Formats: sequence, C-alpha cells, structure tokens
Amino acid sequence: MANQSGMSPMLAFVLGAVLVAAIVAGYVYYQRTHRDVVKIDVPGFQGEISKDKGIDIQVGKDRQ
Repeated sequence: MANQSGMSPMLAFVLGAVLVAAIVAGYVYYQRTHRDVVKIDVPGFQGEISKDKGIDIQVGKDRQ
C-alpha cells in the first residue's frame, strides 16, 4: 500500500473557492475606494471631475 499524505479533493476545492472569493472581494473593494477624480481648487472655482459623477464645479465666493 502506498502512503497517501496528499490533500483531499474536497478540501482543495474549498480552499480554492475561498481564495477566488477573497480575490474578487479585494478587486471590488479597490474599485469602490480608488475612483479616478480630478479635484479643482483655485480662487473663484472649486469642484471635481470624475467618471461616475461627471463634472461638478462651483463658481464664485458663496460656494459651499
């Protein structure tokens, strides 16, 4: 008889599924937290330009 010291197929499948789930969760987290945003902050103008929200610029002294 041969000595079987390998990992069971079910355990290997579960570990693989956990690894894939962790990679997908990391990718989704990265995409949500690292948006491409250009911020504008010069005298008289303030705002930002992003892919998902478009252009948002305020002009004048009474901006908020």
